[in-house]
Amino acid sequence: MANASIRSVSALSIKVSALVLALASANMALAAENGGQRYSPGVGGSDMTSPLVPGWYFQTPLVVYHANKIKGNDGKAATSAVPGYPVRATQTIKADNYALLPRLTYLDTTRVLGANVGLTAMVPLVKRKATFGASVGAPYTGLNPTLAARAATQNGSEMGLGDVEVSPLMHWEIGDHQAVTFAPTLVLPTGDYNASKRVNPGYGNFLTFRPSVQYAYIGEGWDVGARAVLSFNTRNKDNGYYSGNMFNLDYQAMAFVTEDVRVGVQGYFVRQLSKDTQDLSGYSPAQITALGGPKEIINGNKASVNAVGPAVGWLANGGEFLLEGKFLKEFGARNRTEGQAFWLTVSKPL
Repeated sequence: MANASIRSVSALSIKVSALVLALASANMALAAENGGQRYSPGVGGSDMTSPLVPGWYFQTPLVVYHANKIKGNDGKAATSAVPGYPVRATQTIKADNYALLPRLTYLDTTRVLGANVGLTAMVPLVKRKATFGASVGAPYTGLNPTLAARAATQNGSEMGLGDVEVSPLMHWEIGDHQAVTFAPTLVLPTGDYNASKRVNPGYGNFLTFRPSVQYAYIGEGWDVGARAVLSFNTRNKDNGYYSGNMFNLDYQAMAFVTEDVRVGVQGYFVRQLSKDTQDLSGYSPAQITALGGPKEIINGNKASVNAVGPAVGWLANGGEFLLEGKFLKEFGARNRTEGQAFWLTVSKPL
């Protein structure tokens, strides 16, 4: 952006900035052990490409995600074993996820190791809906009604509180219009969860430790920001499933086209670093049956996906609040859903 724009944005402190590592949890998939994760790729926005000063911030992102593809380990339509038959069934899905992600953040003037320190917390409200199907080709097409009916038992529509996250913050201004922010987030299993269901507001009875580092460059043309996130999960106590560690990279580049409007591009890169595992030792046969049996794990069920799309932000009344919208299209998915998301975020200084 131009120097004048830098000054005006800094003056309003982008008090309107979505702030610091809005690490939301309305994930794009349906449950952690089904290719999902508690970090929502794409949640970062103007907080990654705007100046940040001490103060209170309130942010409310709304995300609507739709997917009608579920990909397997080879990047093609996911399949599952058919017990007793030398064939695999092709899986289908129609998933619609909605989430409201209110977040409150405070950044203090106190400094530790040269960084301003603060706190942030987010309480997600989510609705998840999914319809599942399965089918096989010749000569086993006679199995399809049974397979479809069995898949439909996993259909669901659930709404409620998701998994709450809290984190301290450290924010460094490192000169030349550059800044770095560190947030070691802890995600708690507060959302409703039933291990026998595939659709739940929460992701499971386990903890996630999610450190993240964010970099921002506020330039005289394009403003560029990126966030690297690692997620480390404990084992799900309700079904013995251990979701592998995840890496996320979110990025955004934005430029002012008028005094109060800027446009740009946003995207993300998701890679699962370690394999999923499941340990059902200690579970009775009845408990295992109630859970739907052991999860099928192929090459570790390591999930990955990419996405890119346009973003636009409007700075209202010289900084009273920020309204930002973006559309992100996923591609190259493996072991998870592939779809698209629309985000609408209102950010306001308090």
